[in-house]
Amino acid sequence: MSRSYGVPVLESLRKLRRHSFIVTDPYLPGHPIVYASEGFLHMTGYLVEEVMGRSPRFLQGPDTDRRSVLQLRDAVREEKPCHVILLNYTKQGWPYRIILHMAPIFSHKNGRLLHFVGAQKPLSDCFSMRCEASLLELCKGPSVLLGTKSWVDSIDSCHPPSDDRSSYRFSGQRKKKMKIASTILQLVIHELVTSNKLMSNGALCCRCLSEKAEFSLCSSLTLALNRIQQSFVITDPKLPGMPVAYASDMFLQLSGYQRQEVIGRSCKFLQGQSTDACAVEQIRDAIREEMACTVRILNYKKDGSLFWNLLHVAPVRDHTAKVVYYVGVQLLSGYPLLEDASRNVTPAISQLGAVGAVKVAVRSLQSNGLRRRSG
Repeated sequence: MSRSYGVPVLESLRKLRRHSFIVTDPYLPGHPIVYASEGFLHMTGYLVEEVMGRSPRFLQGPDTDRRSVLQLRDAVREEKPCHVILLNYTKQGWPYRIILHMAPIFSHKNGRLLHFVGAQKPLSDCFSMRCEASLLELCKGPSVLLGTKSWVDSIDSCHPPSDDRSSYRFSGQRKKKMKIASTILQLVIHELVTSNKLMSNGALCCRCLSEKAEFSLCSSLTLALNRIQQSFVITDPKLPGMPVAYASDMFLQLSGYQRQEVIGRSCKFLQGQSTDACAVEQIRDAIREEMACTVRILNYKKDGSLFWNLLHVAPVRDHTAKVVYYVGVQLLSGYPLLEDASRNVTPAISQLGAVGAVKVAVRSLQSNGLRRRSG
């Protein structure tokens, strides 16, 4: 429960403790109960330790309607809500008939099935709970959102024979109890879905923060790199997508991006519809072979404008000759081709100088100081 909704969800569910409901886990053998309310324990006569980890089938008995049980199984298999009238038995062996509303809970993050919630309301007056009027007031409003899926509560009306007034009264009571059971279910679902959404957002925020720390360089290396007055980025080949670990101020000025918009992203964000696929493949081949390369590639700034980028990519090795980073040095050029060899001298020297400065900065540090460690 805490893994899916966070620890505070238990306190949220305690607010509904006088109502009878359970939460079951479809991924554990036997689809066991992982949460039971005080109202459920009071109604069944069991202690919480006698309920947790057991399948709700232990409440069934010799007179339980098999068709209702099969209807519940089909709903679980199809991951859809349902409601049935079911005969259960207390711990003392007393039979009692309930209206059971059951519905699945789906993850806010990816739509994955998390749990099933079952809310019960006994048909017998001797099991009636308090606060029914206030509970019905809470039922007003739109249907509850179940993560990425929604469920609109629907209750089939019972139509007893017209010549039986007592049946009419019983039908009215049944409708009321079905409405109460439905409301309990919606309230529990609301608490679980809200908790799952908050936890997912919090986990996303924490993950982004940890990723920023993972992508960032140690402060000593960052200070050394800040002294290099050139447009360049450093990427980490050890992480998926080779994300940017460092971006110089001149690169940010050239591309128009903010630093937080660059760190942790693959350099592919500079590419666009008109970017030459052959140039991209040339860069990939050089990285795969741990070699340096220079290409002229059409890139895009943040505002969507195009610029020709004379890009030099080179591996950066540590003191053991292992590739720890790749550095990409950019030069803005307005010419698709370099026809005059004299124009290529200065850019080449400038780029090689930047690469050399990066290598000196990296190798001047111990291998355990290359990146900030989370521990």
